[in-house]
Amino acid sequence: MVFVSSVVLSPAAIANYDLALKAYQSGDFITALDEFRELARQGHAQAQYDLGLMLINGEGIASDQGAAAHWFTEAARQGLKSAQYNLGVLYLRGIGVPQDDRQAFRWFSSAAENANPSACFNLALLYEQGRGTPRSEQKARHWYQQAADAGHRDAMYNLGQVFYEGVGGETDMEKALHWFRRAAELGSSEAQYNLAGLYYLGEGVEQDFGAAAEWYLKAAEQGDPLAQFNLGRMYRYGEGVESNMQQAVYWYTRAARQGDSFALNNLAYMAFNGLGAAQDPVLAMALFSLASERGNANATMALELLKPQLGADQQKRAAEIAATWLDQSP
Repeated sequence: MVFVSSVVLSPAAIANYDLALKAYQSGDFITALDEFRELARQGHAQAQYDLGLMLINGEGIASDQGAAAHWFTEAARQGLKSAQYNLGVLYLRGIGVPQDDRQAFRWFSSAAENANPSACFNLALLYEQGRGTPRSEQKARHWYQQAADAGHRDAMYNLGQVFYEGVGGETDMEKALHWFRRAAELGSSEAQYNLAGLYYLGEGVEQDFGAAAEWYLKAAEQGDPLAQFNLGRMYRYGEGVESNMQQAVYWYTRAARQGDSFALNNLAYMAFNGLGAAQDPVLAMALFSLASERGNANATMALELLKPQLGADQQKRAAEIAATWLDQSP
């Protein structure tokens, strides 16, 4: 979550507010703070909100979360939706106020009714999780839809999940694909991963390994370890891309550095057999041990078979490699 910044002037904006805003935009935080504070005391909602932002961000003054919460509250009570949303965030996280899901729900509800997309999204989350309000999948679905329709990327992804799983209503693969694609095109790595999986399996869409590889690549480039693993596997077996063992090693390594046990296991197998790089049984042992520590049963069996083949010095070296391997860059 992020705090929403002021972008729209209050209809009741006066000359002093313009002065404060210009001072803020020019980096004169001391003047802006003084002017916003005076206007806030006079009941100017937008100034109350902007003062809250300066206080929570520590601009021109030491950060004061409690005072920020006070001024957000004053502005929220006057119906300023950005203040209502930020106040919901403060209560949800316990920043400057006691953590209180019910108060978070109250203020997200107010902001959502005022068409704040982020508030709609967070309200959906609270309904889905039953925090601050009785759990309701139907209401969660409704508010995800409102947020998604307003362009909220994460809501688009969650709405895709809702339609895919049938949360709060019937499953609808066409709508699931639509919202996964919308979110994926806006850069959601989770949506890109899911969309790739649907293309790979041919679920709700014609099977297309090439399209799957393209979407896995987009998610993998953003650091998604499951996408990196799957892309590595596609390069290894030539699914949707030309078989390339070096690329398989590269993407398995990216996923393995994040602790993915399947990637560690597959990378160990490639190291042992000299696929994509020189054969290296010591490195293979190190990687099998890391995968085994993370619960990979295949790695555990491979490790037991490999140990008798390596001498004491080689096993010691493998242990040394394993101790630092995850901390290295791909």
